[in-house]
Amino acid sequence: MEFLPIFFLVLYGLAFLAGAPLNGYVLFITGCREQRTASAMWFLNRAVSDFIFIICLPLRLTSIFIQDMEWARRLSSSINSLHMFSSAFLLTAISIDRCILAARPEWAQKCRTPCLAFWGVLITWALSLGFSSRYEFLIPPAITSMNFPLDEGGVKAAITIHFLAGFLIPLALILISIVYVLQASRLRRNRLIQANQPLKILLGLIPTFFLCWLPYHVFYFLWISATHPWPLLGIGSAFACVFTYVNSCLNPIFYLTMEEEFLRYPQCAHNPHRTDHSGSETVV
Repeated sequence: MEFLPIFFLVLYGLAFLAGAPLNGYVLFITGCREQRTASAMWFLNRAVSDFIFIICLPLRLTSIFIQDMEWARRLSSSINSLHMFSSAFLLTAISIDRCILAARPEWAQKCRTPCLAFWGVLITWALSLGFSSRYEFLIPPAITSMNFPLDEGGVKAAITIHFLAGFLIPLALILISIVYVLQASRLRRNRLIQANQPLKILLGLIPTFFLCWLPYHVFYFLWISATHPWPLLGIGSAFACVFTYVNSCLNPIFYLTMEEEFLRYPQCAHNPHRTDHSGSETVV
């Protein structure tokens, strides 16, 4: 077991070296090269969340390998929770946005503006900060000391809320929204919805997020169950935490593989023969 710290150090290092440049480039193309649309506003903030998370990975390593730095542990765990909540909430908001486009295209064409999306983004970040501010103790018990005092009842309640608000409820809302969009596309035979590039990217972001974060929640529930051996839970929690960073490394791939079409997507708003059923929007 003595090799585990070095092994996880290598994994975290690879995640940082792969994720930081990719997320930085995606942040550049979404922030500087795209036209200002409501969809671009949502995806830009999704990229910001990934970039903040991956760029703060060295802080996570510091909190793991230098256990006397309590402030680093708390800050790292808060950033981890902030990223999880912001990613889940932003994916939920984008999915609902797609659903509104399919359900009320006329209203969306008139009222769905970058300004409205900006306020929606602010509310999303405020909710994420509010939830994450109370979970600074949620650092995986992997290759770290578990001797710090915690209120057992409070921890169990917090982990449950963490799972419900940051995983299960967003997943349910996203699935409902996406199913409605796909159903509307099939019933209306609207090829514009099916070919909608942001929807394609979203269908890539959603499964990777929830699959990569599922082990994180599973091992926290196992951790508080106190019926499993701690060493194995510590190793499993460490791997689960690595998967959360892998998610932030995979997300840029969906943007980069579809970059050309995604950057052309707002131009369809200038075509008078196309309706807004696809999510096309007036460029402001």
